[in-house]
Amino acid sequence: MLKNVRGFVAGFMVAIFLMGTVLTVAAESYDVSITAAISNVKLKLNGKDWTPKDPATGEYYKPISYNGRTYLPLRAVVEEAAKMPVDFDSTTQTVWIGGRSDVVQISESAYYKDYYGTIITTDLAKLATPSNNYQWGITNDKDLDMQYFSCYLMPNGNYKHFRTSFFMDNSAKDNLTINIRKNDRNGEVLKSITIKPGETLANIDVDTGGLTTIFIDSNIAINHGVIKKLVIGEPIFYNGTLPVESPVAR
Repeated sequence: MLKNVRGFVAGFMVAIFLMGTVLTVAAESYDVSITAAISNVKLKLNGKDWTPKDPATGEYYKPISYNGRTYLPLRAVVEEAAKMPVDFDSTTQTVWIGGRSDVVQISESAYYKDYYGTIITTDLAKLATPSNNYQWGITNDKDLDMQYFSCYLMPNGNYKHFRTSFFMDNSAKDNLTINIRKNDRNGEVLKSITIKPGETLANIDVDTGGLTTIFIDSNIAINHGVIKKLVIGEPIFYNGTLPVESPVAR
């Protein structure tokens, strides 16, 4: 007996129409009871006998029969047989097949934690630059002088990519290096950029697949003087492919 159709949709789907198909399955928000039977149907994959198994545990699964149809575990069929990624979002009760294609704006504390010298904001005045009017972003709320400008961002393992733009105003006296790292300030550098005084670096992309946290790290030294404004403009996490000029990360 399977008592919850949300779990049923997340765990089982007809195998035949899945092959080669990219789709998103959102579960219904009601409960229903069903009765299903273990099926003795034989399975062939590319002409050979095949028994599906959990990619993580190696546990073998049996197909079930319900209402005249045969069902198999979704992850086993799609990941093992069709070689397509499967992801389940328990918060929204959504199964993503073929990879996520969603975008999240990093504009709230759920995805951000200050380390030193930064705030997250939607205050347009704090984010304004000569060439862009960012709608959300990370910046400083006081002059930066011989200190860090650093923060944590949390994709929580749900997003494969990070994109943002950087701006440093021309009050700076020297170029500034900004590192994007795994996990924390001691983590491996995923990408390092150098920004000039008065410069905007747009659409900086970083692969974050599987990471729970990334760390943006810069060290403002005496040679930089006092920096009035640094902006991490319209940062996002995303899956799939964005245009070269993303409308949410100019």
